[in-house]
Amino acid sequence: MKKTQLVTIFMVPVIVTLAYFLYAGIKSKVDEEREIKAREAAVIERLKEIREVQKWFLFVNGRYTASWDTLKAFIAQGKIPIVEKKETIIPRPPDKAYLGDSVRITYDTLRVESVREYLFPRDKYPNFNLETFSWVPGYNDPTKQFQMYAGKITQKGGAKVDVIEVVDPYPFDKTRREDHPNRKRRFLRFGSREEVSVTGNWED
Repeated sequence: MKKTQLVTIFMVPVIVTLAYFLYAGIKSKVDEEREIKAREAAVIERLKEIREVQKWFLFVNGRYTASWDTLKAFIAQGKIPIVEKKETIIPRPPDKAYLGDSVRITYDTLRVESVREYLFPRDKYPNFNLETFSWVPGYNDPTKQFQMYAGKITQKGGAKVDVIEVVDPYPFDKTRREDHPNRKRRFLRFGSREEVSVTGNWED
């Protein structure tokens, strides 16, 4: 048997092995990226739900809450008024027409609904679990909860306003860093402790 044939025979399993490891490495990376995407989609969905509950909590109570027990009690037992906004155009007298028409805004309460049924109706959320509402999705671990901050800041005019920030401190994507210069690459969150905002960093 010629030397070149021997080399070819011995190289075949090496090439096959290298090809397998290359394929496995690429597949592993693709699978990991797919898993990150799915896990972060679930986290973002939960953050949106928390944000909606906090908005209604502020509307009803005049403040946000940093307590999960308080927020869960609001979902379980709270009531929210469903209001209708009406605008009435009031024309100016002819001698003041140059000022433009004024608008009178009124709010009428149409009905009062349960927070649980209004925000998480059973037909759309058949598996809604209030107990795990504060848990970061994907871990099934009560010790891994979203961090929630609520407070007030003083604006330039001296008025105090409410602020809220909710953060996922357990990112599945290990490339996320809280000190990352790009806000989108920090831990998933919505709101801010320094400014009036409920925007999520996935929405920036």
